[in-house]
Amino acid sequence: MHRLSKTFGLLLSLLLAVCLFGHIAQAKYGAGSVAASAETSTYVFAPDQSTVVQTGGIASVHWTYSIKGEFQLTVDPNAGVASFAHVDANATDDSPFKRTLDLNHVFNMTSLAGTVEPTGSIKFTGKATDDSDILITATLQDDVAHLIGQTTPPPNSADFFIFSLDAVAQLRKYGGGSGTADDPYQIASADDLVALGETPEDYDKHFILTDDIDLDPNRPGGKVFDRAIIAPDSNDSEDWFQGTPFTGVFDGNGHVIRNAVMNTMNMRAHYIGLFGLLHGEIRNLGAEDVSVFGWDYVGGLVGESDGIIINCHSTGSVNGDWSVGGLVGLNNGDIVRCYSSGQVSGNENVGGLAGFTGWGFAWCGPALFHIQSCYSRCQVTGGVCAGGLAGDVSGCVADVIECYSTGPVSGSKYIGGLAGSCTTCLNSFWDIQTSGQATSIWGATGKTTAEMQKAKTFLDAGWDFVNIWDIGENQTYPYLRKYSAADINQDASVNLLDLAALAENWLTGVAP
Repeated sequence: MHRLSKTFGLLLSLLLAVCLFGHIAQAKYGAGSVAASAETSTYVFAPDQSTVVQTGGIASVHWTYSIKGEFQLTVDPNAGVASFAHVDANATDDSPFKRTLDLNHVFNMTSLAGTVEPTGSIKFTGKATDDSDILITATLQDDVAHLIGQTTPPPNSADFFIFSLDAVAQLRKYGGGSGTADDPYQIASADDLVALGETPEDYDKHFILTDDIDLDPNRPGGKVFDRAIIAPDSNDSEDWFQGTPFTGVFDGNGHVIRNAVMNTMNMRAHYIGLFGLLHGEIRNLGAEDVSVFGWDYVGGLVGESDGIIINCHSTGSVNGDWSVGGLVGLNNGDIVRCYSSGQVSGNENVGGLAGFTGWGFAWCGPALFHIQSCYSRCQVTGGVCAGGLAGDVSGCVADVIECYSTGPVSGSKYIGGLAGSCTTCLNSFWDIQTSGQATSIWGATGKTTAEMQKAKTFLDAGWDFVNIWDIGENQTYPYLRKYSAADINQDASVNLLDLAALAENWLTGVAP
């Protein structure tokens, strides 16, 4: 059947100087414990709070640099000493010249000697390569390190530069980063992803996936999850979400999370998926070969969304009762340029991509939620309201634009190749031969297989075969273009670069 449409203890001490390390221990050991030997922690600079100022020299310069990178701090609680174990950070100024400094080279950080001061700070001293004296004071509180540093040239060295350091760094979490839009937390492993799920205070931060992640329960340390991995519902006895929704941004960076198994034996479990409740944004992420089983609001990627999902896909099997979808169970947000494949089954409001879109809103005006430029190849098995793309689309609240589905759909009532239930279908078509359905109560238009494989059928209805759709004439149904025909260099943007690519290859017989 084919249906188409336009849419993240206090150390006991014997000496006052060791009190400092209580701050480190809070994050590393737990209350009341004592470190037996030196410990190394990694800190990541916050670029918007970390600077180096370079002054002096023959030209009397005054340049300010922003620091980006990380350092490792080793502390021995017993000896009361510390050192920079490793520094990987550069400082860049904001001038058109983009001058760059190697922070470790300027302050010779890994060669400095650190001593715990009675005040609770760490004092690092040493020499730079030009024989300047170096002093850096580090103050640690909770998970934050504040570094204040200065180089002092030798006497009678008027042409020397002076460097001043004022930096804030966060104890490294996950695979790195600081959680901002410019420096997102890096998710590099299954442990990082699980740590994110267990740190709801970070749900409003920015994240980026730096590698594919395998959550196979048979891997060492693997498990079957009994609820959503991120932003799970915490109380199955309540019908409404009890927990912290994910309000940040998760960028999959073109990577996938695969083999996740979420199987709850509690038949009242809600909001099941990689993400339980999304109020933020997920983009460029694949959820592949997932196996999801829950009660309601069940999806391969997200249980319920009041956010944005863009350039994502899901494959595998998803099973539930109410509002079940291959990608999203209950959609009260936007889904753009996404697809799903696999098997989806449920009792009511079951869809290959989304189960229910626009549920619970008393609104009848311009659509609030959108499913646009998406498709599904799922096999959908449902009861009431089962659709190849969506189970139910509340026509006064949501719309489906520029979408299609190709998987088989079965159910007991309100069954559709594209949507099980929708208020009105405009400029939409289905194959009456492969579906065995000659009529539609939603206003779509039935066509023969031959007609469905001709561009004219859709051009006559105003479909865009330059920027959105393409077709293998007399061979395929329409499908969504990855790039606009005008996007000659295929960088997902139509601009003067496309014209340059065209001009460069004009009449050469070589594709741009």
